[in-house]
Amino acid sequence: MAEQLEQADLVLLLLAAPTKHEALQFRCNGITRLEKLLFLVDQETNLDAEIDETFPFEPYHYGPYSKEVFDAVDMLESLQLLDEQRVQVASGLDLGEEAEILDEFDLNEDEYVERQLFLTQDGRDVARVLSKQLSPTGQAALTKIKDRYGEMSLRSLLRYVYATYPEFTTKSRIRDRI
Repeated sequence: MAEQLEQADLVLLLLAAPTKHEALQFRCNGITRLEKLLFLVDQETNLDAEIDETFPFEPYHYGPYSKEVFDAVDMLESLQLLDEQRVQVASGLDLGEEAEILDEFDLNEDEYVERQLFLTQDGRDVARVLSKQLSPTGQAALTKIKDRYGEMSLRSLLRYVYATYPEFTTKSRIRDRI
């Protein structure tokens, strides 16, 4: 019997999941976005049957939060399976508000820096091996999450999560602004 997959494996599998959005191939623009996508995997799929221990989400300052997502990203970076690039992105009202309400962006006068996460070649190779342990239904579920929510603006993604899962917004500092 194959070993069950772990939390960090799920990060690799989500980033490697096939998607109709070319810009999302092997990547995710922002750790907050990654966290919300993993939350939706937890809430809207049955992957918990294939993952040994899913991410434990709880209500926190910006909605559903799991420290383990950040720990998994740090571990994958240390193993050189995941890399992070800080990229200047254009300013704008929506982005400026996101920068103000989330720790996702570093403010630098009129420019913002977004943390973009992407799989290294080794990360892609490991994800390919791990995907063989995932059922076809599980693989399709990850693709569905990535296709449906991956290209939403962060604000739209947060609005969806807040509206659909209000029990995870009870401690939110931004609930009234979302």
